[in-house]
This record gives sequence, structure tokens and C-alpha cells, in this order.
Amino acid sequence: MKQRWRHYLLGAALVVLGFTSGCSILPKSDPQTRFNLPSSALSMATTAQKGVLFVAVPQGNRLISSNYILIQPEHTEIQIYKGTLWADNVPTLLRERLVNAFTEAQLFDAISGDAALRSDLALETYIQRFQVQFDNGQPVVHVQIDAKLVDSNTASILRSQRFHITRPAQGKEAVQLVAAFGEATDQLSLELMHWLSR
Repeated sequence: MKQRWRHYLLGAALVVLGFTSGCSILPKSDPQTRFNLPSSALSMATTAQKGVLFVAVPQGNRLISSNYILIQPEHTEIQIYKGTLWADNVPTLLRERLVNAFTEAQLFDAISGDAALRSDLALETYIQRFQVQFDNGQPVVHVQIDAKLVDSNTASILRSQRFHITRPAQGKEAVQLVAAFGEATDQLSLELMHWLSR
């Protein structure tokens, strides 16, 4: 009986050893380089409007709302730039970019990114495109959003507009594409500021 148990325990130990050995040779995940969304100082002559503007986190589909850098080599095919990620998910990065731009420009009495705080107006956006597309073989960044300005007190839409910004990249390397994303979001920030200050 003891001999039988000894064989059983030995067999079990070999199974566990084989399992752990198998785990040790599984392929490791590729190293990822993480990028922040670059920005430049923006200049815009404007008078601060009264009230508090709340900038909501943009919405988007699951892929756009990830932290992948998206490439669209064909009209329908979407790919992920291998070995790279954004430092955070795209909606969070874009909201931070807009809040910083509006705050630096003193667009309103105050700019808020906190939904728990009282505000007079809310900027709500939906990201339609945040990707690199190839136009005649050249990489071009496309940033497209649908924006709504909402009265926070009545929840009514005051106005809405679609914004589509394109910026050619200087090359196909990740740093060159990221730089073009920065230029595109700078331009988006400027166009939104003009639109909000009307």
C-alpha cells in the first residue's frame, strides 16, 4: 500500500514539474514603448467667458478608447503599431490635453475635469477617428471628434459640430507619428477654443 502511494506521489510530482517547466518556456510579451501626447504652447487672443466649463472624458468605441496607437493602411483594416502604447487610454489623454489648453488660454473663469463639481457648461465629445491613415503611401494622422456644448443646468444642447484635423507625419517611425498626433491635437484645441468662445 505504501509502495503504491509512493508511486502516486512521484507521478504527481513529475506532472507538476512538467507543468511548471512548460510555463517557463512560454513566449514573453514584447516590450512596449509608452508615449505621452505631446503638446505645444498655444496662443489665442480671447476674453475669458463667465462661468465654469466642465470637460467630460471623450467617448469612443472600444478600440479607440484603448491605449493602442492605431494604423489604418487600408480603408477598412485597422492595425496596432507593434511595440508601442500610449501612456494612458486615448480619451483620458485627449481630455487632459483639452483641459490644459483651455486653462492656459483662460477660456472661462474656470475649467473643470471633475464631474462632481458644479459647472455652467459642459463640453462632451465623441472620438470618431484617432489614427494614422496612409494617403498615397504617406502616413497622415486623422483626429476626428463630434463635439456638443451642453447647458449643465438644463441638460440641453446649445450647439454641436464635427471637427476633423489631419497632419502628415515626417515618417513612419513611432516618434514621428506621435509628433504628428501632437500637432493634430494642438490644432484641435485651437479650433475648439474658437468655437467655444463664439
